Amino acid sequence: WYQRRGQSTFAQSINNTQSSAMGKKRSAEGQEQHVKFKTAQEKSQALQTDDFVFEDPYEDELDEDDQRLEAIHEEVVSRHAMEDGVQEEDEEEDDEQVVVEDTMEEAENSGLRKEVWRAGIDPMAEDEQLEYDSTAYDLFHRTTVEWPCLSFDVVADSLGAQRTKYPMTSYIVAGSQADRMENNQLYVMKWSQLHKTKHDDDEDDENLSDSEDEDLDDDPILEHKCIPHPGAVNRVRSMPQQSNIIATWADTGIVHLWNIEKQLRHLNAPPHRDEVVNTPTVPFFSFQGHPTEGFAMDWSPIKPGRFASGDCRQYIYLWDVHEGGEWVVDKVPYTGHADSVEDIAFSPTQANVFASSSVDRTLKIWDANTKGGPKLSIQAHDSDVNVISWNKNVAYLVASGSDDGSIKVWDLRNFNADMPLAHFKWHKGPITSVNWHPTEDIVLAVSSADNQVTIWDLSLERDEDDDPEMQDVPPQLLFVHQGQDNVKEIKFHPQLPGVLISTAADGFNIFKPAGIYVDPNQAA
Repeated sequence: WYQRRGQSTFAQSINNTQSSAMGKKRSAEGQEQHVKFKTAQEKSQALQTDDFVFEDPYEDELDEDDQRLEAIHEEVVSRHAMEDGVQEEDEEEDDEQVVVEDTMEEAENSGLRKEVWRAGIDPMAEDEQLEYDSTAYDLFHRTTVEWPCLSFDVVADSLGAQRTKYPMTSYIVAGSQADRMENNQLYVMKWSQLHKTKHDDDEDDENLSDSEDEDLDDDPILEHKCIPHPGAVNRVRSMPQQSNIIATWADTGIVHLWNIEKQLRHLNAPPHRDEVVNTPTVPFFSFQGHPTEGFAMDWSPIKPGRFASGDCRQYIYLWDVHEGGEWVVDKVPYTGHADSVEDIAFSPTQANVFASSSVDRTLKIWDANTKGGPKLSIQAHDSDVNVISWNKNVAYLVASGSDDGSIKVWDLRNFNADMPLAHFKWHKGPITSVNWHPTEDIVLAVSSADNQVTIWDLSLERDEDDDPEMQDVPPQLLFVHQGQDNVKEIKFHPQLPGVLISTAADGFNIFKPAGIYVDPNQAA
């Protein structure tokens, strides 16, 4: 009868003008508390396994709440036995139903209460825990790796562009944050057999169609190859035009370029899958010209091989690949920021134009042909501008996220500090990532240090018939995903419509919210 727990994962869906909270909150005294790791080594010992695997969102063994429910059930059975004596065989079935109903009633009276919980609005007591509700997702899987990853990127594949058929497959590259420099890795991963999970809670499989039933078979598979990385990986990016070329920003202050073609071949081709990569992969190019480490980097989606990296001092360097495969970095950096460059984003339509954000609170637009300073500059936020994203579908829109938890969207046709196109103050912690939807013009994903991942649709407005209890929720807020600890980066998968991937201190989530997107192949 009772719903199995999904290990602290929460979703809240708000579709158009109607809100439907998919998360649930449960009061349970003595609930097992989350382990807090004091050191990276302790975290590694807890997460390290011989093979990386996807986690089952349900645990088969009884948790403390289940044990309480079982005790209540036994107590009710005992009381019925004492009151009614031994029952006749033909009455046993009816009495079992009575016992179950009494168990449910006493469970409700015992404090095992479930109710809708609204992120950012409702308080949450220490003895309460968020529950995963599979009906909020079409797909939801999670996995951990040996070390936490601060950054990742989707590696484009040749399986098809807008894939909606289950099970799904995704290729990911990520970089570790290990306890010691020599322990760091660049992870090349293949996630396959990603089946639909929307009906995981359904007890009656007869309601599923044949196609849906096939989608629910088998467990997801994680295959991986590891590449030793010199230092922790601050950020990792895959070249759009040649996805096997990977750039990494190391905490040593060096930017590296890697070719992971060999690792991808081993993951793709069955004859090579079990082969050992005998020759270690090393960077084929490294740039040591930055005076210190950094986080900002991006590839141009227009010009293959064009790349920019920014450091924590204030400098931005432009890279290019020449004929013959020679990589060249302009020795004269772009200057104009007064503090650390936090993020860089290239224009989706012009190879020579890129944007940058900084701790100096500004958002700047640059022309790569001009070293005299930025072409446009505004104070975008009242605190550090941590992240930016340039809309690939609407080329004049740029989103920014700040240390103060605010999100803004800028129209470059009217680039004025006092006139953002949109301004949201939903999050309670620093914004750690922003990412535009690859096909929906004005849908934006955001992650924050408050452990929320949110999805926004700028086209939505408040309706007069909205639920009064949801007045504190912005009408543009479509979905809230929770359950991860210290979310660092979020991305829409460019080839899997509506699918998002997030990385946090406790691993990766890959999920697709239910009821928000219309699959292109199903649209009438």
